[in-house]
Amino acid sequence: MRTYEYRCRPNKQQEAQLMAVLIASRRLYNDALQELVEHYKATGKHLNLFEQDKRHGAKEHPDLPAVVVDTTLKRLHRSFANFFRGRKEGKRIGFPRFKSADAWNTMQFRDAANCLESSGGISRAEGTLPRGDCLPNGHGNYLKTPKLKTPKICGGRIRVNVHRPLDGVFKFARLVLRPSGWYVQCVTDYDGERLEPSDKAVGLDMGITYLVADSDGGFVRNPKSFRVSASKLAQAQKRLAKCRKGSHRRWKAKKQVARVHERVASQRKDKLHKVSRSYVNGYGTVAVEDLKPANMVRNHSLALSISDASWGLLRFFLAYKAESAGREFVAVPPHYTSQKCSHCKELVQKSLSVRTHICPYCGYVADRDTNAAQNILLAGTPPSLRDAEGLVKTSESSVPLKREAIGL
Repeated sequence: MRTYEYRCRPNKQQEAQLMAVLIASRRLYNDALQELVEHYKATGKHLNLFEQDKRHGAKEHPDLPAVVVDTTLKRLHRSFANFFRGRKEGKRIGFPRFKSADAWNTMQFRDAANCLESSGGISRAEGTLPRGDCLPNGHGNYLKTPKLKTPKICGGRIRVNVHRPLDGVFKFARLVLRPSGWYVQCVTDYDGERLEPSDKAVGLDMGITYLVADSDGGFVRNPKSFRVSASKLAQAQKRLAKCRKGSHRRWKAKKQVARVHERVASQRKDKLHKVSRSYVNGYGTVAVEDLKPANMVRNHSLALSISDASWGLLRFFLAYKAESAGREFVAVPPHYTSQKCSHCKELVQKSLSVRTHICPYCGYVADRDTNAAQNILLAGTPPSLRDAEGLVKTSESSVPLKREAIGL
């Protein structure tokens, strides 16, 4: 499955209709949750989806389209299924909560045939949007204007900026409200394009000084998106604190704070997508440390920097991109990767402030993170791919990856 996200451009009337449906769907979710709780207290049994769906029709919810009612109830029962499954597996999963206005910003349309279309029509038999409808002309404008087909109560046909074509079979779509506006997420059944086989292997050491240091000596600069925007966030929060609660000015100031957070998250994800794509395209095997960021942020001196770097998200991007491209992704134990010499395998103890690895046994000198990346590569490579000295048989890094590592 792959999700494509496009910006929606509704007019003022459509925005008002979408907001009204979103508020009504949240009210439905909370009422249905209360109904499930009361039914269980009265009977000791869980009310299944089909029985509850019979109680919520057009007569009970004239302000909601039937498709939103169905998907909202399914969303509620899915949360209950996750809760009971987590309890059975011994995991700490919270009971489904009542949703506030800040915690409810999506609604889903289940059938692809009634979702995205263009002025020239989409190929509904294949479920994909033709690439010709998404290609820009010489002036940078799109040849045709795709629209999101929604029920009339949701605004009808809403203009969408399709900046890239859809790949795979179009399954369903969901509308998402963010501080910057409305977006449509199109979910497709797509396995990805397999890349040509490659015998190159690389080890990646994730850090704070550099976002990534690879075993070939390349570095990717840490953008530190949150720290760069910290002053703007502080100013927006200061304006919010001075506003009277319940006022229109406070609502506007709150939206500005949320907009800064959204921009930071977008910048971070954009960087991680580019870095993960460059390594997956350039190497056949990618080895990383099996880090536990949730445990590492307990160090309050480094918690902000670790969260800002988003190591877990980068690992997720590397894993799913490697799987879809037919690459090998390996996670190795992180023990002693920074302390062990990658050439003679001797332990060289050093504190976190020491950034250069100097081995007193074999004389090998390298950057601390580069030495750790080489150890990660050795741990993630089978012995059959090593030479007589125990080093990995791999060629030099590809030129595009080097340029990106230096330029980012």
